[in-house]
Amino acid sequence: MMKSLKIIFTTLTLSVLFFSSCDKIKAPYALAKHGNVVDTVIDWDTVVPVKRVLLEDYTGHTCLNCPAAAAIAHSQDALYHGKLVVLAVHAGYYAEPGTGEFAVDFRTTAGEQWNTDFKIAAYPSGMINRKEFNNHQVIGSSDWVTDIASIINGTPDIGMFMINTYDTTSRTVNSQIYTRFLHSMTGAYNITVGVMEDGIISAQDSANVVIHNYNFKDVFRGAVNGTYGEVLTSVVDPNLTYLGKFSIPINTTWVAGNCWVIAFVSKADTKEIIQVMKKRVIAQ
Repeated sequence: MMKSLKIIFTTLTLSVLFFSSCDKIKAPYALAKHGNVVDTVIDWDTVVPVKRVLLEDYTGHTCLNCPAAAAIAHSQDALYHGKLVVLAVHAGYYAEPGTGEFAVDFRTTAGEQWNTDFKIAAYPSGMINRKEFNNHQVIGSSDWVTDIASIINGTPDIGMFMINTYDTTSRTVNSQIYTRFLHSMTGAYNITVGVMEDGIISAQDSANVVIHNYNFKDVFRGAVNGTYGEVLTSVVDPNLTYLGKFSIPINTTWVAGNCWVIAFVSKADTKEIIQVMKKRVIAQ
């Protein structure tokens, strides 16, 4: 049985337009139809579930201590071989565009809203799966290593699989995201989809020394389906696979080969992230 949940059209900041829909489809083989298009069959027995953790690094190009925090984030990324997803969210005072080589603006509508909602007050700061550690949701970079290690080797609750197809003519990536809950869970869950970009060369302030050719990685370019995504399910059924389809134009100022689609599933009430994954817009 396939049940269409929603179809949404919207216009987002930085010219990210999208079409999305979510369908429930039978597990363990995910065979969904949308219109007259038959989607790829997913055999979940061939998809090894892996718990992945999202590190949100709240940063800015005039933040003196932010490059050091980014180095910590990238060292952890390398250590965990794909189990850690880093997202650099440029927001707040230090992300405001200045003059000259600092006139660049990496801010996004969703990133600014997260910055406000989660009360980010110092930079660099971060969140790890938007969980609380020692009663704090927003965490200084000195604690990232310990807090990441405390949860990253846990048992996954959700399996995710993503297929991206990029059209070079229209500069559009069509992303199909399959989600399956691995056991019964209470509450409602959202799925949030966005775009991130690596390899952006621009100026970064660092301890009063300007790095003129700084390599910005994992830069959040915008949310695709709303600041906090859309409802994936209000009642978890481990016997179903949930399919989301997104058609995402890649802004002409972005390098498509350096862009990734990022998706994460979170609790609708607490916003805690349960699973995350990213995949390149263009396979390499």
